[in-house]
Amino acid sequence: DDKPLRPELKLRLLMWNWQSHRLLTHLAAILLRDAVRIDVELVAPNASWTLSEDFERLHRGEFDANLEVWSRGKEQEFAQWVENGSAVYMGIHRTEGRFGMYVPGYVSQTDEFYSYAFLAGEEAQRMFGRTYRGQRLGESAGDSSGLCSKTEWNCTDFVWRPSYCEDGGCQALLMKGSIGDSLGLLEQQIQNSRLNISVAYTSYATQDKRVWSAYAARAPVLTYSWEPREPIGGIPTERFVRVAFPPASSACTDCLKSNPGSPNGCVDCDLGAFPLQKVVSQKVLTAEFRDVAHFIEMFTLDEEDYRWLFAKRQISASERDPEYAAACMYAREFRSRWQPWVKYTKVIELDWVNHQCFPVIWVQLVALAPLLVGLIVMHCRRQDLVRLMRKVKRDTDLFDHTSAQSRPWPSISSLFTGKHHTKVQVTDNAEIVVPQPSDAPETSTSTWKQIALDDQARPRAKGVGWVLSFLDRFISSDSTQINVALRQGRLDFTSHNRTFTNFVAANGDGTLKPPPRCSTPLRSVLATKSDVFYYLIGSVLGEVMLVSFVLGVFGSVWGTCAHLISLNAKLNIAVDPAAYEEWTEIGDSLMELTTKFSFLPVFLLGFFVNREAGRWVGYLNLSYAVSGRIEDMALVLAGATQGLDDPAVERQRKVQLFTCYRYLNSVHYLTYYGVDLRMGTSPISVLRDLVRAGLITGSEADVLLMTPNKMREVILSWLSCMWNEMLQQGGVPGPWTAQFIAKLTSLRDESVLHMEQSPNLIKVMLKVVVSLLVLFMTVAYPWKIRLAEPQRCFQPFGFLSTFLLSFCYVGLLAMMGTLERSPFIANGDCINIDYMLCEVELMTFRTIRASFFRPHGESLASLMARRNSSTRGQDLSDSVGVEGEGDGD
Repeated sequence: DDKPLRPELKLRLLMWNWQSHRLLTHLAAILLRDAVRIDVELVAPNASWTLSEDFERLHRGEFDANLEVWSRGKEQEFAQWVENGSAVYMGIHRTEGRFGMYVPGYVSQTDEFYSYAFLAGEEAQRMFGRTYRGQRLGESAGDSSGLCSKTEWNCTDFVWRPSYCEDGGCQALLMKGSIGDSLGLLEQQIQNSRLNISVAYTSYATQDKRVWSAYAARAPVLTYSWEPREPIGGIPTERFVRVAFPPASSACTDCLKSNPGSPNGCVDCDLGAFPLQKVVSQKVLTAEFRDVAHFIEMFTLDEEDYRWLFAKRQISASERDPEYAAACMYAREFRSRWQPWVKYTKVIELDWVNHQCFPVIWVQLVALAPLLVGLIVMHCRRQDLVRLMRKVKRDTDLFDHTSAQSRPWPSISSLFTGKHHTKVQVTDNAEIVVPQPSDAPETSTSTWKQIALDDQARPRAKGVGWVLSFLDRFISSDSTQINVALRQGRLDFTSHNRTFTNFVAANGDGTLKPPPRCSTPLRSVLATKSDVFYYLIGSVLGEVMLVSFVLGVFGSVWGTCAHLISLNAKLNIAVDPAAYEEWTEIGDSLMELTTKFSFLPVFLLGFFVNREAGRWVGYLNLSYAVSGRIEDMALVLAGATQGLDDPAVERQRKVQLFTCYRYLNSVHYLTYYGVDLRMGTSPISVLRDLVRAGLITGSEADVLLMTPNKMREVILSWLSCMWNEMLQQGGVPGPWTAQFIAKLTSLRDESVLHMEQSPNLIKVMLKVVVSLLVLFMTVAYPWKIRLAEPQRCFQPFGFLSTFLLSFCYVGLLAMMGTLERSPFIANGDCINIDYMLCEVELMTFRTIRASFFRPHGESLASLMARRNSSTRGQDLSDSVGVEGEGDGD
């Protein structure tokens, strides 16, 4: 045969030494070697094996198949090792098997029927006892398994006699070959039917020789034989008649099924006909041996086949192996007969490494390496930022002993812990000093400023990254400027030093320096397509695009692999016809599952994106509310303060207003401590910034450090005390107190800046179902949406479908996570708080100062005339960068 050999497949066939078994096994071996193209080993049983052990040895895998099992008397072993074991029943041949006692036709009265009853009389003793009288009857070759030595057999010179036979009795002789044939069933028939017959065990050759000699002399002979079988020394088997016993009853059938394999059973009926079985080991059922399993299942011989083989065996007697020669003749003669038995379906394995598409797959996987590294770096940076934010929040909520003890003064225990006095004094150099008791150590403002300057050298935010750096340098946009400012820790609010001298400087004074305007916008405005593109690159959507691109490459690789697997299944459709159909059905089922499963993630995403968008806007509304309350309080202070036109208390009122100005802007700054990293990462850090900016003094910082989790509230309480002191001194009228306190408490409420998050259980569930959906899409869509050309190595539709769908769902999930983080951090959809701080301070600066230079009782006409006369000087001030502040606006 021109089919390639499959030497990796080896089958071990058991071959017993009787002729029909040898013929059938040789025929199967020839067809398996030449047509199925596997290696076949013929296993000959050793002398200790008995026929009843075939099933057990198949169960243990000592050989792989026995293609002619004479099943009568082995029902118990069949149930144990086939029905309840690992040996496998593979069908029967189309012929019946029989064995039992036979006599020549000339002995039978009718040539068709010979009853066992004829063996019970004295005549049978004389007939079947005289033929071999004086000869040595048994041979050791007939008991290779050593059963004669066992108690239940109790043989003498390899001759078994019934237990009721006296010495010298039972002269009638049954010639039997091996003692293992029929497993004691004939002996049970003799003993249970009270037949005076002994059984002699010899080799098959001796048995055939004696039977032929007796037949040639037309002498009576009783022999053990079976059907189908070869002629006995050339005598056709049809010349012999089987000894008939009573038909099997239900009790006798049960005896047959429980055969003990010795003469001590209860069988006393006819053994009847039985099928010739085929039994194999589990090895034959493996995928590699599917062709062997098909052959054994289809391989079946009928009575005509057996007769043909026996006849060819007779004419091939001179050959070295007559059974092999007869089997070869059958294979050549009956090709059309055995062709349906064989099937050559060698599986074509998919060789990934040597396939022409492997370089394409390899290039895509290699291209994934830097992308994955980039994703890991971005993830680590984001996690570092999240951990830093958590640390800031913990430092805000708990007293940081390590930070407090790292100050340049002796010990925190030595700090003043008594009531803080809000009265201030103004020294000649305009330095604000808050007096403290004599036992409190003095920490100078200059010391705090020096600490703040040292701290400036340490960045508080992570690096900008090469993408934002490139955009900021070459094609900057509002969104890029805001991101860079947040990541670099840049604050225009803290770049200006507030002093009392500057605060009270007159309009038009060349030394007047109003608070600076913020150089970075509050929010990005996507006015053009370029702005949208820059935002897409610089925001979290850039990372989403990278994740989607990676998933798209995975989808392309998987689409190529699915395409190759599908092509391979088509090539092997003769081997496994259902494989291609199953592969296609799995893809269809997965696509259907993905489509049905997508409802839940889409529903949850829509709900939570809407909720988180509302939460994000809520943060922004709170920020505007805080700014509005601070501006309201500045308006109240400006309108309520009295005595600014009284030289005796003018300076004191201005000092008090400057203190309120400082406190209001300090509260505004502290509102975003723990929210925006630019405000510092520890209580000391934020206090350093405030001292350096001139918003609090060193002594005030000492007191605030004692309450690091309530610094904002302490300053608000100072504002309340300041108002009460001004009220007692007549600096503010009493009716304004209720309005001031209402604004103060409202500021305290809204400066908490907290919006409750969604329950963690729901967020985790959402992320799990969206991740599962993305996984299903990454597998299902490239599986089904692909180009079917056999030489197609790159699947563009697999990439596009995975990329676009992943961008949608991963983008929505990232958008929800971004909105969840609040608008104040760089890796979210951020706004620039620095802008609000600067604008609110500029407003409070103008508002409070508006009452300094407007005489009380002055008419509106004189005010307008004086304003027009000062317009030129005001314009000159604005042209040099100083914000104009009208007398009363």
